[in-house]
Amino acid sequence: MAVRSISIVGLGPAGAGAAAAASKLGVKPVVYEAMEKPGLKPCGRGLPVVDDGLPVRIPRDSILRRIRGARMYVDGEFLFEMREFLEGYIVDKTVMLEAIAVESDAEIYYRAKYKPGSSRVKLPGGGEARVEKGVFAGGHPYYGGLKITAVQWIMETGSRSDPVGDMLEIHFDTSLLGYAYVFPKEEGFIEVGIGGFATAGELRSRLERFISSRSDLRGLKRVKLEGARIAIGGLDLGLVDGMVKAGEAAGFVLPLTGEGIRPSLISGYEAAASLIEGGRPLERLRATPIARAVSMQKRILDLVAEMKVEERRRLLKSLTPRAHAEIALGMFRKHVLLRELARSPGALKLLGLATRLI
Repeated sequence: MAVRSISIVGLGPAGAGAAAAASKLGVKPVVYEAMEKPGLKPCGRGLPVVDDGLPVRIPRDSILRRIRGARMYVDGEFLFEMREFLEGYIVDKTVMLEAIAVESDAEIYYRAKYKPGSSRVKLPGGGEARVEKGVFAGGHPYYGGLKITAVQWIMETGSRSDPVGDMLEIHFDTSLLGYAYVFPKEEGFIEVGIGGFATAGELRSRLERFISSRSDLRGLKRVKLEGARIAIGGLDLGLVDGMVKAGEAAGFVLPLTGEGIRPSLISGYEAAASLIEGGRPLERLRATPIARAVSMQKRILDLVAEMKVEERRRLLKSLTPRAHAEIALGMFRKHVLLRELARSPGALKLLGLATRLI
């Protein structure tokens, strides 16, 4: 019997990806989003451009900035600056997700609260909708693995004092097992944040010290303080009340970087496509290249977590720029990564792990 519609709980990146897949396959997506609009979870809004691309088109009017490179630091020491490296976009998630859903001709219900264990959604105007077979993209509250916290300030730079321009700044902190960052936002604003294995209070203190140490940051106007939990424990595939988990609920976040928009979009698309085509969605999700990237990064994170601080520092400083990019983006092309790791004298343990896994 042909599938006429598919239920999607959550209009984050995974929900939007699922709606796009349904539309492409001639099925009506029916989306239930708990908030008044999508994409409200605070996070870096980066969307890298990679060879594999995305299964959906990114709406042009959702692109805030083009990213053309990155600067890397380790424990306050400048490592390198590289153009044409970690290229991509800073996006307005709300605009992007709404546009993808509308383009997919989705039937969208906002302020629609899912009731766990009931297979029902409470609708804003009263009444309920039953959801049984579909994609569950309810985010990190439904993730069963390891999570960390990230906090960030939205800061106003004005038109003449932008400290990053079209570059990303990433500051690895080996004592934290995490990193601070300065990312562009829309014109005149930046995101300055930190994430890692620490309490929210400790991260806030570290963020204050980081901002105070920078003459180009400490005088900027602070607009909004944000925080979020991030699922970095690897895949957590499964069902919620019979619906296939996708996105952050299923662990589709790259554990080393916290990147979630791209992995979640892909996972939602693949989950919906498999359901509509009568396939085995959990097997299909596990077999995707992005699932492999999540699992590989989790193995590397486990390896690095066992290292002493000095060993972590030596590893990060010895990696070539191309090795950093290959790992951060989850590419893991064997010929590239093994070549670059062989050039990194401090990466013998990582080279051994990569040789076994790739």
